[in-house]
Amino acid sequence: MTITPTLLVALAWMILLGWGFHALLKRHLRLDDKLADIEAQLAIEIHARAVAERALANTHVALCKLARKQESVRENERRRIGRDIHDDLGQNLLALKIDLSLLHVSTTGAHPLITQKVDGMIGNLDTTIRSLRAIINDLRPLALESGLRHALEWQLSEFTRLHGIQHAFSAEPCVFEAVPDRERDAMVFRIMQESLSNIARHSHATEVAVDLRRCGDLLTLDVRDNGVGMAPDIAAKGSGLLGIRDRISAIGGQFSLDSSPGKGTVLSMSIPLTEPFAVT
Repeated sequence: MTITPTLLVALAWMILLGWGFHALLKRHLRLDDKLADIEAQLAIEIHARAVAERALANTHVALCKLARKQESVRENERRRIGRDIHDDLGQNLLALKIDLSLLHVSTTGAHPLITQKVDGMIGNLDTTIRSLRAIINDLRPLALESGLRHALEWQLSEFTRLHGIQHAFSAEPCVFEAVPDRERDAMVFRIMQESLSNIARHSHATEVAVDLRRCGDLLTLDVRDNGVGMAPDIAAKGSGLLGIRDRISAIGGQFSLDSSPGKGTVLSMSIPLTEPFAVT
């Protein structure tokens, strides 16, 4: 067989093409190996991220449960202190008032100065007893014994009586149809107490509107006033709002504030009705 120049050129091209194909195949295999390594690394990172997210979620659940437990312990301690004050100091003050009343009767007509002095002591004692009752009721709100609705209505009535700020209260019926929960009711009562106290101290409002509703497993509380409002930097840092925000965040709730100078303030709070579950 005669090898012509054309055949030599064809053979050369075939050899070059073979080398090129071999090089491309090796490169493709290397890329496949690198891609497999990248996919394996990505899978490891995805798994690690999922584990970290589950751990973070479980930590959040544990912190929420701990916050609920702390709130329960704090509320029980308040009730214990209130009971002890009532049983010990309250009874002693009542006995002292009885003794002063008897002294007042026995000294009437004896000497005007003595009678005047005893009257003054009885007046001071009455003031002390009223203050003591207010402290006991703050520690152990008796209104909660009649349910959340009664407690909130009483709280708002007292707020209006003490500060002269008119109020409007609206609540969805389903809010009070849930199974009674003393700890949850106390939590809502305390949050409302802090919100109203903040308004009384800082807002210069004449009206307050409170709206309570239920959205699934969330209890939503909106407190709106027509006061002087706040600048954003003040709203973010002061006036007791951080305490309310921290208290709600600790139990897994949400807190938002809408306020501007001269346009009043709206506090919106969502409180979970059920405890969160751990992620497995």
